[in-house]
Order: sequence, then structure tokens, then C-alpha cells
Amino acid sequence: MSRPTVRLERPYSHAITETQLLPFTVRLASSREDIEKVCLQRAQAYGRHQPDLVTRLTLSRPEPEDLRDDVVILMAESKESGDVVGTLRLQTNLNRPLRFETELPLPERFRGKHLLEAGRMTVRNGPEGRMVLPALVKAAFEISYRTGIDFSLLIGRAPIDRIYHAMQFQDVFDGEKVVTSAQPGVPVTLFYMDITQADARWIAAACPLYGFMAQTLHPDIDIDFDRAQRKFNVPLSVADAPEFSESLS
Repeated sequence: MSRPTVRLERPYSHAITETQLLPFTVRLASSREDIEKVCLQRAQAYGRHQPDLVTRLTLSRPEPEDLRDDVVILMAESKESGDVVGTLRLQTNLNRPLRFETELPLPERFRGKHLLEAGRMTVRNGPEGRMVLPALVKAAFEISYRTGIDFSLLIGRAPIDRIYHAMQFQDVFDGEKVVTSAQPGVPVTLFYMDITQADARWIAAACPLYGFMAQTLHPDIDIDFDRAQRKFNVPLSVADAPEFSESLS
């Protein structure tokens, strides 16, 4: 697949009007130690509602996708404790098809497009956690826009699917549930976001999160977009390396 074109402009039509500090930071994981911390938080989060998946998929340890050099993992860390309070894994179809492309009959609109899967999103319970999810979505959206992605895709089980509907993600299969290898045996909704149309969609829907997304500067969401772009474009031979690279390239 051809490499996407980087977009340097802001993905929002409204200007920044305020700055907000968060009780946590968001950054890209950069080492094997980071990945292992992410996996422990992931196992705790899934263990609250889907403990069988933690055992079946061994979610307390890195999955093969976590160790690929062409994958980006976001981690939110509490300023107070240093604990990981939220995680999200981003992978594209630039080197190989996404699981959704091989496991599901995606509509024609996705064919030949640059796609990103936002998977294994987890957030710690509690007041702090309520702000983590939109912060992770904001970071993932801005990464997708900057790196030239056309559509981002993610799955949500009930009742989490209501949150994604409220955030203006669209249902790929118009209400039909699907089952994927990400959560074997669990009916989920497959959502998508048209990256270049997201701003207009949020405005048209008067999305209550638009101010957070577009009009607020969050210094604590500290994303190295150049590094994300480089990682997504790692050649296949390197991306298939069996061990996680400590390199920031």
C-alpha cells in the first residue's frame, strides 16, 4: 500500500480558546518496560468485566501486536502516583491488513484506504479515569489526522458502545453486532471515524466534547507526531521483528 501524506495543519476549524492541565499525562510508550506496565493495567481493566479474556488471551503479558515496531501505544500516567491509568494501541494497514479487513466484509468505502485500528483501550475506574478516555481519543484522532489516515476503526461492547456513539463514531454495520479475534466470542459494534470529516461532524452534532477536543490546549497530552509517523512507516521486514525495539526511530 502507498504511504499516506502527512497533514501539517490543525484538524479543527475552531481556534484554541483556553488551556487546561490534566491530572495525568499522555505519551507514546517508548520501551519494553512501558509496554509491560501497559499490559498490567490492561489486564486489571479487562479483569473487572471480562476476566475470562484476561486468561484466554494472556492480557497481562505483551501480545505480538504490542511488540511490532510499526505499532504505537499510548499510555496515560497519573501525575500523583505515576501509575498507568489508561492505554490505547494504534496500528495501521500500511504494512499488512487490519484484523477487521481479514475477518469481516467491510463496506466498499474502506477499500484501498489508509486505515487505523484503535484497540485495547482501557481506563482506570474513578474520577480521574473519566477524563482519560476523551484524552486518549483526542490523542489518537490527532495522530490519525497528522499521519494521513483516512478512517480509524474500533470496537465497543455494550454498554461502552454508547460512549462511542455519543462521541460521533459511526456504526460500520448499522447496528449489527460482530465478533472478532480481539475479543473472541463477545458480540461488539464496529465503529469508524472519517478523519477528515470528524471536525464538521462534531460541530453539526453540537458534540459536548468538541470544546475539549478542538478549543482546549492540553500540554499534558504530549505526542511526538513525527515519531508516530516514522513508526507507522517502518518497513514490513523491520515491523515483523520478534522483539520490541528500544529505538525511538
